[in-house]
Amino acid sequence: MSACTATREHEIEGDVNEFRSWVNAQTSKLEERTEEDWKRTKEDFKQRTEELDRKQEGFSEKLRADYEQIKADFKAREKERDRLANREAELTKWERDLLGQYANGTALTATNVEQAYQNFMSNVRARSKNWQQQDWEMAAAVLEELNQRKEAFDELPDETEVRIKTIQMEFAALKESETAK
Repeated sequence: MSACTATREHEIEGDVNEFRSWVNAQTSKLEERTEEDWKRTKEDFKQRTEELDRKQEGFSEKLRADYEQIKADFKAREKERDRLANREAELTKWERDLLGQYANGTALTATNVEQAYQNFMSNVRARSKNWQQQDWEMAAAVLEELNQRKEAFDELPDETEVRIKTIQMEFAALKESETAK
């Protein structure tokens, strides 16, 4: 009888350890997960927890606490994933608002990259009068994204680089003066 109980406890412990490994694998690199993929992961989580919940009467106190912690960790990572998805959607909106036609990465070329920066700064000047700290952070994120996309162009003329650097400095100064108020 005790050998059977020990085997059962070992089996349940293995199930919880497997669940922990699955949760760790599913919640690593959240920023790379697609919405559809994450939806499937949440469904899998629900099914796995329902199955393990039915086995809880066989859990030791330590195993039960472990299991609850694994579920709590998943829920915390789920909230983080939701926050990342919301921020990504918000950033896309800000890119459209501040970059206009240049928000689409494929629309940006070496010949129009300076115009994209000018467009960005023109929109910042026009809209920033009542911005809060979080608005400035989103605008800075848009500029950072634009800076990264600019790096794809190997050689821009020196004059273009200087004018872009001037726009970047103007943004930094405007942001500094407005957020210091």
